[in-house]
Amino acid sequence: MKVLRYFSLALVCVVLSFGCSGCSEQQTEAPDDQPTGVPSRPTDLMTLFYELIEQQAGENPRERVYIVAHRANTRAGINQRLPENSLEIIQVAIESGVVDMIEVDVRPTKDDVLVLMHDASVARTTNGTKNVSDMTYAEIRQLDMNREDDKVTTGIKVPTLKEVFELCKGKMFINLDIHGKNVPVGQLAALIKECGMTDQVMIYSKKDELVEYQNIDPNILIHPYVSTVAAANEYKQYPGAMLFQYGLKYDQDSDNFAREMRAAGCLTYTNILNYDKHMLSGNNTYLQKFVNSETDFIQTDYAEMVHEYLDVEGLR
Repeated sequence: MKVLRYFSLALVCVVLSFGCSGCSEQQTEAPDDQPTGVPSRPTDLMTLFYELIEQQAGENPRERVYIVAHRANTRAGINQRLPENSLEIIQVAIESGVVDMIEVDVRPTKDDVLVLMHDASVARTTNGTKNVSDMTYAEIRQLDMNREDDKVTTGIKVPTLKEVFELCKGKMFINLDIHGKNVPVGQLAALIKECGMTDQVMIYSKKDELVEYQNIDPNILIHPYVSTVAAANEYKQYPGAMLFQYGLKYDQDSDNFAREMRAAGCLTYTNILNYDKHMLSGNNTYLQKFVNSETDFIQTDYAEMVHEYLDVEGLR
């Protein structure tokens, strides 16, 4: 019955997609330009999610774990001192061959240009000091991006979200973190459609904002944070809600949340941030806890090391 329910939902989404020019453009685009080294996978997220949900109903529910590069960070990018949320570090993630999705942060400038920046202020990752909301796009483009607090001249500029879409189109899935960042819903939805990125993007934010995107276009994938299966079930009426983020309890002996979510027909996503640095010293205790959890997606700053471990576990 669970598979039948999602199959029916899939048919609804297919019908709706014919009315969305942005989706149609992306679906008809040939993937032949995908560079060597990018993991083999469906060319759109919704297809991937439906395949994984159907797989969950079988005897081997998790054949692969999908790796998400946090703020587009990878070990190679960090070693090159490339700034988080920059086009340069995104390119490294694309070329890595092990990253399935990047997670990036979006904020509007004073003159309503959507740019990538995690913090409200540019101080930590550029040689500037002001808040993004107090600067025009032209002013932000005068700054140099840096790795954390390195105040050096790099020539690396804060990218617009449109530039990120142009770089990633046909090459990389994207998780847009807009939670608490005052991104205009209509503007972002329009940009996703304009760039033909409906099939490659999902949006992470609070529930009331995510529902607005579903009301605009049910083909836009939303990525809610939940802590109970009941909370996930509240999204069942929204076709774009299939992959849910939660906080894995690394400090407890067992965590059955991902298995409970799978029984409810939901995919799960968590991160190993603040724990993945232990891998640098050879301690994979926390990564093994993630493996034991049976979660579908893992977010990390060290994608290459996670890939190597998961590959040994038969999950890549």
